[in-house]
Amino acid sequence: MSLGSKLKELRTSHKMTLQEMADALNKQNKNSNFNKGRLSKWEHNTDEPRLSSLKQVADLFNVSIDYFFDKDDNTNENNEVAQTVAAHIDDDTPEEERQQIINFIENLKKARK
Repeated sequence: MSLGSKLKELRTSHKMTLQEMADALNKQNKNSNFNKGRLSKWEHNTDEPRLSSLKQVADLFNVSIDYFFDKDDNTNENNEVAQTVAAHIDDDTPEEERQQIINFIENLKKARK
């Protein structure tokens, strides 16, 4: 099941509209700017959420961030790393630092290939 399908499944199982989900996320995370358009793109897999945003969604629905990923052994290991990284990126982390973290991870992935 795709990330978007899992997001939609979570939202609909909680009987929320896209707007209600965006409002709940913004209320939970004061400095966030979620909107139904962005959430719709995620659900339709036309855009991907940042890891920090995905963590906020996971927190809203009381699920682990690895809920959104496949559960094979290799993916579980990667998800644990992703969850650890996401836990250290919070709303106080400046955008420049977030981008450096993302660049670092992308460089590690390129080096593996």
